[in-house]
Amino acid sequence: MKQMLKIELERAFKSAGLKVSLLIGIVISALHFFQKVVPVALNPLRFYKTGTLVTVANVNNTWMAMGEGWHYTLYVRLIPLLVVIPYAITYYTDNKKGIVKNYYSRTKKINYILAKYIAVFLTGGTAAVLPLMLNLFATSAVIPSFIAITDTIPCNANGMWSYILFTHPYIYYLLYFILQFICAGLLATMSLVISMYVNNAFIVLLFPSVLCEFLNAVLGWLPIKEYRYIKAAAPWRLFRIDQIAIDYWQSFVIFICVILLLDLIIYVWRGVKNDAL
Repeated sequence: MKQMLKIELERAFKSAGLKVSLLIGIVISALHFFQKVVPVALNPLRFYKTGTLVTVANVNNTWMAMGEGWHYTLYVRLIPLLVVIPYAITYYTDNKKGIVKNYYSRTKKINYILAKYIAVFLTGGTAAVLPLMLNLFATSAVIPSFIAITDTIPCNANGMWSYILFTHPYIYYLLYFILQFICAGLLATMSLVISMYVNNAFIVLLFPSVLCEFLNAVLGWLPIKEYRYIKAAAPWRLFRIDQIAIDYWQSFVIFICVILLLDLIIYVWRGVKNDAL
């Protein structure tokens, strides 16, 4: 298992797909930095007025996930695609090229299945979180950091972990990076699930994006009172660090548990059972 995992991780993190995905994310992050952050850094006395409060520009209301601009909205919408570009489609390509049979002659089937799963999960999470982290670090290097103040940032005072945000913002960001890494990594594994049934690289690559947009549309129609936690499980909400809704940690639990269940039943069980994969 260790040798198989080492091979898959080396293939995954040296892949051209990961470089392309990171490049797209970093370009969006860099555009935000130069269009929104640099002008503020060059004018440190620039003030933002939000509601009845006036606060000097700082990291918490300027970096990509909390500041103004189209960059973060676009980034969140692209996450379902960015997480699968690095390595999620390689299960399909390995099977088509006959590489799978070569691996099976040298190791147990479960070793390959799990090693592939871990590699896809880790590269998906990396592709989703690393550009955001770079933007936060770059913004923190040129703009001062202050304790976040209610009504000056796009985050509900009763949102998940908001008590941490308004006291220790960088711990809040770290926790959300970890959570986003898990959700993005699991979303990438959905391509592994669909590749069990579909013999088309385009469909395997685009399935998570289509699924997320479908969920965004369908869950958006649900009444918020009766289906609050299910409605909040829409991907465009889950992948936003600026939580404008009230506490809904249950939505993350639903999202994570459903994907894990599908992965276990369809990918792991079927992958081990099906000789031809």
